Amino acid sequence: MEEAGVKGRAKKRAFDCFSYLKTLPDGKQVPSFVTVHVMTVRRTRAHFPEHKERKLAWMPPLEEASLVNEPELKSLLRRVERRALP
Repeated sequence: MEEAGVKGRAKKRAFDCFSYLKTLPDGKQVPSFVTVHVMTVRRTRAHFPEHKERKLAWMPPLEEASLVNEPELKSLLRRVERRALP
């Protein structure tokens, strides 16, 4: 809810994880580790704590992968796409 205005139910078991270098407001980079859970979205809100800092868009995982810079996240999104295929 805080970062994207999304409410729903996330699976307890993690789907995957990835790491990247997070750039802080002062320009310093710190290693970050993200655990990813699959979530069923029940509703979204236009106003949420970080709505002025985010531009939201719903898109297929492969399209999203083409827009991100983090190699591990690109790989994870490709795996999401493969699992979604029948």
